[in-house]
Amino acid sequence: MSGRFLLASHRLSASLAGCVFLAWSAGTAVAQTVADPPQAPLAPNEPAVSPPAPDAPAPAPSEPAPPSQAPATTEPTPAPTELKPTPEPTPAAPADSPPPAAAPGSSAAFAPAPEATAKPATPPSTSQRSASAAPAAASASAASSSAQSSSKDDDDSGGGLLGPFRIGVLLGTGLPEVVSFGAQLKLTRFFGAGVNVGLIPTVKINYYGEAQQKFQEYDAYGHIYPFGGSFFLGAGVGYAQIDGILVSRFNLSALQQPGLSGNVDVTSNATVRTLVLTPQIGFLKIFDVGFAIGFDVGAQIPIAPSQVDFNTVAAGIPPQLEDEVRTRYINPNDEKVRHTLNTVGRTPLPTFNLKIGWFL
Repeated sequence: MSGRFLLASHRLSASLAGCVFLAWSAGTAVAQTVADPPQAPLAPNEPAVSPPAPDAPAPAPSEPAPPSQAPATTEPTPAPTELKPTPEPTPAAPADSPPPAAAPGSSAAFAPAPEATAKPATPPSTSQRSASAAPAAASASAASSSAQSSSKDDDDSGGGLLGPFRIGVLLGTGLPEVVSFGAQLKLTRFFGAGVNVGLIPTVKINYYGEAQQKFQEYDAYGHIYPFGGSFFLGAGVGYAQIDGILVSRFNLSALQQPGLSGNVDVTSNATVRTLVLTPQIGFLKIFDVGFAIGFDVGAQIPIAPSQVDFNTVAAGIPPQLEDEVRTRYINPNDEKVRHTLNTVGRTPLPTFNLKIGWFL
């Protein structure tokens, strides 16, 4: 009985001693952890590296930069390299200290993403500006070449056998000249000169009188092409010859002479010459192959008509009655022709001509 009691007492004492030892060990560890200061870093003599100051942001594109701060235009500015500060060494924990607790909400699997670093806008480089200016230069060159080709198409002075000198013949019709023909020499793209012959066959125009008219006109002219194309301003000077013819038949019985009968024909033929000035405005297109087409409008202005010359013929008149026949028939007939020629020789005539031709 006493042996069992002693054994139980010994076990209880051992348990109490173990508990006291554990409690004392835990208190000593806690006191050492609180009281001990943190240990110094491994390399106390190495200075701490501070992060570099960030670069100044580039000015906004809409605001011009001051001259002293204007970015270089020769080469693009390299993006600044992000320098990470050197982490300071972590003091070593005591061997018997528990591991540090992880921060709430962080783990190795979900590491925080690095913040995006804003890069300053860089101005375009010289090569980029050259590349952007290339299409504009190409379009300007195309426009210039098209303008040159169009001006070449409008130029009538090129492509001839003699280079800038072109010579050709023209044939036309119009009013008052029913038929006209002539030659023209185009010296440059701005000047031309030529000669022209116009004809009017024998016609009767009641406006000018009872006599028939026959018209011939010879002139030399010059043309100025102010735009170097087909439009021209010109003037000609020359002579116009107008012939008037009037044929009348009279009965000699009206003279009441015994033994006198039958008819007599009186032909009054007269001519007048006058200096004419012909201002013109028109269009003459000469193609590269040589074909030419054009028209002109203007006026024939008579200047200083000459004296009217008559050539009257009266056949079948007895010599003894010649004076009386001249007084009663020939002179009135001549006066009608004179009136017609004077009217034509002093009246400006409008002109209109269509012409075609060929140039070398």
